[in-house]
Amino acid sequence: MKLIFSIFLTILLLNAAAQVPEKYALIVAISNYAPSTGWNELNSENDIPLIKESLKRQGFKETHIRIIRDKEATKQGILLAMQQQLITKAKPGDICVFHFSGHGQQVMDNNGDEADGYDEALVTYDSPMEYEGGVEKHLRDDEFGFKLEEIRKHLGSNGNLLVLIDACHSGTSTRSGLGTYRGTTTKYAPKGYKPVANTKIVNEGLFSLGETKPGLAPMSAFFASAASELNQECGEEHCGSLSLAFSKALAKADTKTSYRGLFDNIRLEMSKIVPGQTPNAEGELDKEIFGGAALGKPNYYTAEKIISKKKITIGCGKIYSVFAGTTLLVYPSNTYNKETAKPLAKAIITTAGDYSSEAELDTELSEDVLKTAWVFLDQVSFGDLTVPVTVKIKDATLAQQVNQILTTNKQVKLANAQGDVFIEQGADGFSADSFYISTSGDYRLGAYSIKTGNEAIATFINAKVAAYGRAAYLRNLNMKNEELNVTFEFIPVDYKKAEGNNNAIIKDLPKKTITDASGNIVFQHDDRYNLRIINNGQERLYYNILEIQPDNLVNVLFPANNQQPMDCFINPGDTVRLTRIFRIGPPNGMNVIKLVAARSPLNLRQVFVSNGLSRGDVPKPNNPFEKLMQGINKADAVQTRGSDEETIQPDAVNIYSVPYKIVPKKQ
Repeated sequence: MKLIFSIFLTILLLNAAAQVPEKYALIVAISNYAPSTGWNELNSENDIPLIKESLKRQGFKETHIRIIRDKEATKQGILLAMQQQLITKAKPGDICVFHFSGHGQQVMDNNGDEADGYDEALVTYDSPMEYEGGVEKHLRDDEFGFKLEEIRKHLGSNGNLLVLIDACHSGTSTRSGLGTYRGTTTKYAPKGYKPVANTKIVNEGLFSLGETKPGLAPMSAFFASAASELNQECGEEHCGSLSLAFSKALAKADTKTSYRGLFDNIRLEMSKIVPGQTPNAEGELDKEIFGGAALGKPNYYTAEKIISKKKITIGCGKIYSVFAGTTLLVYPSNTYNKETAKPLAKAIITTAGDYSSEAELDTELSEDVLKTAWVFLDQVSFGDLTVPVTVKIKDATLAQQVNQILTTNKQVKLANAQGDVFIEQGADGFSADSFYISTSGDYRLGAYSIKTGNEAIATFINAKVAAYGRAAYLRNLNMKNEELNVTFEFIPVDYKKAEGNNNAIIKDLPKKTITDASGNIVFQHDDRYNLRIINNGQERLYYNILEIQPDNLVNVLFPANNQQPMDCFINPGDTVRLTRIFRIGPPNGMNVIKLVAARSPLNLRQVFVSNGLSRGDVPKPNNPFEKLMQGINKADAVQTRGSDEETIQPDAVNIYSVPYKIVPKKQ
């Protein structure tokens, strides 16, 4: 009888193991195109470790992640790799990911199925930029879609497929020299080609992928930019914007996160790093990511590597919004209640990488203890105010003067090629008598005459760099506390002046009037909205609301000029519609609104209007978050935040952020 039971149990265990889906991925990255094609070099190689590590942390085995680069990534090479990795190796019910980093291009439609007369296409290694008759080396959306459908059919309805395209296919041309872009305004078509618009096709997606069909695996697809936008590489990493945003968003996901929730976080991350871009999504977005097999962010960390008795590495870093200066607490394993336990040691992160950080302990611990210890975040540093600046000045004397100013500014990191801020003079189309300060996304921050004195020029440059650094820091600030969970939503309104008096006629509009097919919120010039806020917590909470423009100007919306901090409160379970109406105007691009909630009144308006006051005049902060904001808002532009202001408890406030795009009024 025992033998029969043992055999039966073994069969059950084998069946259970067989039902656990495997995870497979194919990463295609093209940095160096064939010289004859005319395409510029990219930094797609830098996307590989981001995507690979983020997938490994979601349970993808390294042996199940295949990478093809450059010469391997011809049209035939990509299709063959998709066949081998995502069909031959993968089984029905498995989870698959396809990622592409490279150029994209619009090519003339060859079967009349496109609304605008152009197919979207991935630019493979040997695809020419300029049209060559009889040459077909691009991977068109139609052929790409057929291969993806073949994968979905193989995986079956219990499988799952995610597609990431860190490229673009068209876009408005930007000035050269302000960073590296993926994509082109050049269309692959013969001279004189006149596209025939197919008016029967409406609301067409970028690739029209992920249509729900019986028996096929659900699929979701994310794209780095809209069809009308170029895709900018970003950051000190010089990587793809979608690759970086996806990695950060996936690090926050858990088993209940849907692809729509994942895309919401991707959209938020991209609004921080490339405010001129609008990511797009297609497919079955309301499904749980990886079929519900995602791995959540850990509540604690363990030592990945023991360097010495006082130095370890942990699996947490900049992808998780944790930077050097963050303090840690080290407890024995199985410490579920930190309030009643005493830490074995305190530690500080000395070097933060993307996924791993080095920490130094204040107390020596044995290797055996360190192997099993649980490490918790204590006071979190969200980075510093350093701004990479690139100088492009033709006048040699002015260039030397500006470089000397920047060298003495501790907030500046000089970047030879791709900074976040550019200082230019002598470029075509600009007055030679002035220099211009712009962001890498070509947002003008200011212009100044070169005929003024050195001190005035230094003051102007330092002020612009400081303001940019503050706004960039705020964009990246992400703090969560479910007990302080206050959210908001936009209410678009139609606003008209009544005839014969000063009253206004206000009418609510449907939410769909401000959302595109991917769920992005898009406002046009002269649109109006107000806000509805919701307290999902169990206590009265106080809030402030900030707006960060794409040119990095920070506006404090609430408290308003006529409000006191204690006026901005909301009771538990309440929903309150704020009466103030906002009118949309330039600059165009991606704005971010942040609602900061706390248990005590906040006054960020007081913090920001105090900029420029002497230290003795600056009001004393009411809570740690105000102290943090005062630290980043110092008038001394050459100083980043002091060591006493670099960290804050990660649950001191809750920040709820929503990005939205501003575009010109449609005629």
